Amino acid sequence: MSPLMRRVLHPLVLLAFFALSAFHTWPLVSQMQGAVLGGREDVFMNMWHLWWMRQALWVQPQNPFFVPFLHWPLGAELYWHTLAPAKTLWGVVLLPFMSVETAYNVVLFGSFVLTGYTSWLLLRYLLERAGHGPWLAAAAAMAGACVFNFSRYHLAHAVAHLNLIALEGLPLYLLCFFRWLDEGKRRWLVGLALCALYVLLCDYYYLVYIALFSLLWVVAERWRRGPLVSVDTWKDPLVRRAAVAGVAAGLACLPPMVPLLLHAFPAPLQIHHGDSDYFSDLYSFFIPDTRSAWMTELPVAAREFSLNIVRAKMSTNAEESGNFLGWLTPLLAIFALWRGVPDGRRWLGLGLGFAVLSMGTVLNIGLEDRVSPVVLLICVTAAVALVPAWRERAWQRDVLVVLALAVGLALSEPLTAFGAPLKVQIPMPYVVFKHVVPLFSRGGMPVRFVLLTYLSLAVLAAFAAAHVGAWAGRRDARLGVALALAVALVPNVEYRGLQMPMSRIPTLPPVFDEIRDAPMPAAVLTDNVMGQWEQLYHGKPVSYARLSRLPVREAALVDSRVIRAAEGMRNAFGPVTPEERESMRRYLKEHHFKWYVTHYFHPTRHAFITDELGGEVVHQEPYVTVYRFPDVDR
Repeated sequence: MSPLMRRVLHPLVLLAFFALSAFHTWPLVSQMQGAVLGGREDVFMNMWHLWWMRQALWVQPQNPFFVPFLHWPLGAELYWHTLAPAKTLWGVVLLPFMSVETAYNVVLFGSFVLTGYTSWLLLRYLLERAGHGPWLAAAAAMAGACVFNFSRYHLAHAVAHLNLIALEGLPLYLLCFFRWLDEGKRRWLVGLALCALYVLLCDYYYLVYIALFSLLWVVAERWRRGPLVSVDTWKDPLVRRAAVAGVAAGLACLPPMVPLLLHAFPAPLQIHHGDSDYFSDLYSFFIPDTRSAWMTELPVAAREFSLNIVRAKMSTNAEESGNFLGWLTPLLAIFALWRGVPDGRRWLGLGLGFAVLSMGTVLNIGLEDRVSPVVLLICVTAAVALVPAWRERAWQRDVLVVLALAVGLALSEPLTAFGAPLKVQIPMPYVVFKHVVPLFSRGGMPVRFVLLTYLSLAVLAAFAAAHVGAWAGRRDARLGVALALAVALVPNVEYRGLQMPMSRIPTLPPVFDEIRDAPMPAAVLTDNVMGQWEQLYHGKPVSYARLSRLPVREAALVDSRVIRAAEGMRNAFGPVTPEERESMRRYLKEHHFKWYVTHYFHPTRHAFITDELGGEVVHQEPYVTVYRFPDVDR
């Protein structure tokens, strides 16, 4: 490939992923202004993040991880929060030229384009390293990049989580990691350190993901060369380079990690995501989720399963169910393994291992976490049959026959106990993992490990496309490249979703002009994240803060009766003593709360605000009800 073609190739790949990203996120590119992709509370929180980063780093320089104007008058800490500085920093650059919703849409859309490109860079390198020609590698890498970039995980989280769709740093880190191990050149060491820092500034747990992946890769490579616990281990150049990589990445990540660790104790309260909330069901790997375009074509039973996953297991977070691996895409992986993939067993093992971790603490099959012990028997039988180290052992065939007979008998007649079918919970590796790996016991999300399964699947799919192209290329090289490129249609068709939901940005009524123009000191009591988002317009301190994890220092404020009443918590509306009434009104006056803005009108709350706090309705419409506290002005 000539230098000119190499220079042209990269813009073409970027253009291709721009078009494919527009297809998968449609109608985003046609509604960049006045609407925002998604509409969940996380989306309005992320728009506030963009605005806040500009305020903190440009308008009024200050610590961006402490906000004095949220949780007023205490202020809110954003250290253990999904601020995603690597993405929200774009607010500094974009907001002078466009509205905040347009900036958010641009950053979100850009993550898809960049993830496709960085995935392509990684996969093209792996294919060229395996001996495939530059044009064939470039075409086949497109197929694998589409698997990772347009996975159901990525598309499902696009409706809410800006931090989780920022995947572009992961494949770029792995590219630098592999090239550092292969070549030992300093630029790749610097690259992997900077990529690790970028990943950390997108999402904290993604740093754990790449660290875990790197460790497992090096351990597997060392095992292939000899015993892990050996004097020769530290003489191995691979181990030495891996250790240097770990030190470099650790030093790069140290500055943002120090404040995180300093604010880790006492542990922040997990107000939104508790321990082991969400997990993968075995069926959900092969049944499309509720946002998949295939959902409408499924049999009734399959549609009900997907709906029940959201209803029973994912609560309101439907995006957590986006772990459909496909039907043909896994077959591409099997084809690639059959034809031969460098380190194919390792990629397969990593993919399956992370899929198992994504299943949480106990095995779930068809939304049932109590299953027949025959499932465990089948797993043991499969392990004995498939583990390479056991295939040549003298006992392997005899043990396999005994296990097969046991499985057959268990299937022919259900296993029982006390006259009833025996059902047991089968513990999964994550139940130990979360207590071994730091921080995962504090709100880790096992279901999200499926992301690394998609990464392994992407590598295998890229090699499948390369094998198809190489076969056709024996007759015509151009036909081989075209067929390798055509394999990319498989994941693009399998993973496509329904049209992305676009939510119109609310039009604020004139009463917000009054709030904006009021002289300081003045503050707004409010009930949810929309009140936080409205701060972008009026600029006044607000009582609410949408935090992923609540610092202990802020818990007393959140639990105070006046704040609980403002946020509509049911246990706040009981009888009020004269002393409590006076205390709450004094609190409002001392901290200059002149307005209460609620986005959900309820008679009980209305009576509390007017009778107990002295509020007067100054504006009411379907979107918002605004009260004024006259006593505050006295």
